[in-house]
Amino acid sequence: MFESKAKLQEEALALLDSLRRLGEGGYAVLFDRKGVLLESPDETNEGEWVLRRLVQSQAEGLFRLPALLHGGGEMSDLFEDFRDEEFFLAFVNGRVGLLVACPDAKRLEDDSAELLRALADRLLRYNPAWRLDEKGRGLFLGSPRLDTVVVGRPSE
Repeated sequence: MFESKAKLQEEALALLDSLRRLGEGGYAVLFDRKGVLLESPDETNEGEWVLRRLVQSQAEGLFRLPALLHGGGEMSDLFEDFRDEEFFLAFVNGRVGLLVACPDAKRLEDDSAELLRALADRLLRYNPAWRLDEKGRGLFLGSPRLDTVVVGRPSE
């Protein structure tokens, strides 16, 4: 039961599209520390291009968000230039990230559990190295570690 990388990538893209549509968002992206892996939609407008550049230039900062939120550390606002959108982020084993720009990130977090599990499954089969955490420890054979972050609009 081995699936080709092309088939797994196709399924991951379909799940990424589903997450974007579920959140009624205009843009969703899968990324690792090196940059963009997949994005939805394929062709981006100017606002989405800016988000793509954010992911490419700030991938390390995005991956630090869950630990900073849990540990209460100091962090810069990576989303300060985006006041009209909310962002839902999910990280699989600290190795691959998802970002969805949408109007209601909390609702997407609440409604996306099944899609996230399916996406994590495809990603771990696509790249077995992602089964290890970001420090190269532990195999997550049963359930991967999934950290989620909701970035809401600033209160006026």
